[in-house]
Amino acid sequence: MIENHAAYDLHLHSYWSYDACAPVEYYFRKASELKLRAIAISEHFTMDSLPDIIATSRKYPDVRFIPAVEMTVRCSIGSLDMLCLGMPLEIPTEIEEIFEEYRQWQRDCGKAISIGMQSLGFDYTEKDRLELLKKYRPAKTIEKHGITHVQNGIQRTHFINSGYIKSPEEYGKLFEKFPRTPYPDAERILPVLKHHGALVMIAHPTNYFNKNDIKRMDALREELGFEGIECAHDLIPQELTPFYRDYCVRHKLFSSGGSDSHADHSDNPCRIATQHEFARHIGEGKWLDEIFERLKK
Repeated sequence: MIENHAAYDLHLHSYWSYDACAPVEYYFRKASELKLRAIAISEHFTMDSLPDIIATSRKYPDVRFIPAVEMTVRCSIGSLDMLCLGMPLEIPTEIEEIFEEYRQWQRDCGKAISIGMQSLGFDYTEKDRLELLKKYRPAKTIEKHGITHVQNGIQRTHFINSGYIKSPEEYGKLFEKFPRTPYPDAERILPVLKHHGALVMIAHPTNYFNKNDIKRMDALREELGFEGIECAHDLIPQELTPFYRDYCVRHKLFSSGGSDSHADHSDNPCRIATQHEFARHIGEGKWLDEIFERLKK
């Protein structure tokens, strides 16, 4: 357990992400209380929280925010998460079209899971998914995104309670039995975001990198063209953080850190992502200075 909080948190999700329940204001309030230097609310797949972020930032002028998004893309090793910092405040049409593609992807993904479960003899319907979404997402987010896939923990509990599986360990095996919805390709998505000024980094990369496989890291850097690495995150063993940081320095990449918080843990009845606590990571303050320098360019 990390005892002290960091000076910034550049990996956060509000209830505008399909698997999160935190209000935008929670992050600004906590950042102000802790005197953080910056935050980045990086929703999955869209920047639909941006109007809330801008409005809330006026109430907390002491909190600097970096416009951001987390995009899951497909590449040679499968799907992986890419954090994009310094996104434009006015969304260009080209990017909005990508966001709309991902909104549809989320609906398609949810539908495919229901169809897959039904093919296995389980009556998991769109109505069921909607009722689960209502447990943790405000109506305005469902109205914007539609009936999407559901946060894994909540869906897993529903599957157990419905008798589809007997234990949490059986959950992942279910998804091996029917087709999944493929993510959009990295080679098509990432260049568009970079063209409009985003700094693209690979998120929580321990599994993507096979921990410390240099050849794998080099290959992904070449394929994806990422400019930074999220070196500090609670999914990263702390002994690997300096290894990733050294790699960044060697290849002139920036380093970042984030908690991946999805919830206000004082108001989290569904117990979403309880392992991720706001501003708990071991990222160094000077990393943020380096990011600020790149954002100026």
